[in-house]
Amino acid sequence: MNFTSFTKAILENLQLKLGENYTVFSHSVKKNNGVMRTGIVAKRTGQIASPTIYIDGFYRENITEKEIKKISNVLYDEFQAAEFEDQLDLSGFTEFDRAKEQLAFKLISAEKNKELLEQIPHKLFHNLAMVFYYTVLEAPFLGKAAILVRNQHMKMWGIDMGKLYHTAFLNTPKLFPGVIESMEDVMREVFEESLRKDISHIGLKKEENTDLFDENWVKEMAVQMTGDFNKKRAPMFVLTNRQKLYGAACLLYPEILKAFADKAGQDFYILPSSVHEIILVPAGVDTCKEALYGIVTDINRTHVAEDEVLADSVYYYSRSKNEILWLI
Repeated sequence: MNFTSFTKAILENLQLKLGENYTVFSHSVKKNNGVMRTGIVAKRTGQIASPTIYIDGFYRENITEKEIKKISNVLYDEFQAAEFEDQLDLSGFTEFDRAKEQLAFKLISAEKNKELLEQIPHKLFHNLAMVFYYTVLEAPFLGKAAILVRNQHMKMWGIDMGKLYHTAFLNTPKLFPGVIESMEDVMREVFEESLRKDISHIGLKKEENTDLFDENWVKEMAVQMTGDFNKKRAPMFVLTNRQKLYGAACLLYPEILKAFADKAGQDFYILPSSVHEIILVPAGVDTCKEALYGIVTDINRTHVAEDEVLADSVYYYSRSKNEILWLI
């Protein structure tokens, strides 16, 4: 089955499950880095805004009809969970005096987004681009959805690049405060969440095995699972924001790197692991920029979605200069 037939089958199954009060359709969306994705929209009659769910990750050539029905059931549940109870009010976006409190910036690859950058206001930083967006704080998104600011929006608001940059630069650290955690702590949190999901997925009842539902047990297991992993690697730290959404932008927050480097008493290598986070490696570690470049490219090829890749690069923070240098 090709992808077109797969998409058609998903649409037919969802339309049957959702009923005549919904119109189900697919559309292609160009995401970050020029990546094309196929989204499914289930639009309820009378509703202005509707959620989109991307299906590319579900497809494979030898997929069966039984599997397609299971996928359709999963998508049905996701649409039901994501459905808006009330009409989404985005009227505040149309006027700058109302929109300005919700304007923020994020970092994307300048090289991979050349076409996009011709259509949107941006500010270059080495081989990255600072771009701007309106974060949707209204329910049900609460900061987890965004509208990319385009050139026509600046004309609509009657502002220039300087005003947009100044507004977003002040807002972003307030809306999305930066945090720096050790890689060990981050990995432990990942393992804890994975264990909780595994317990939930196998459907164990609490009375059948109380140990698996004890939070202390989960935490102890995560510590054991991450202990050996982290001992074999150089100390690393993860820079992101509390929401872990477009957290690479924290790289440009005023003084955040300086404060951390001063506390550690050393410079740092900077590895752009995705648009959502940055990895910091102490400069005192016995390594070289070429080896770190290999780590970045490996992460980007094997652990990061194509539309979330930031850059195949290594940067360096100099305490003496209070400056981020592009090494490779």
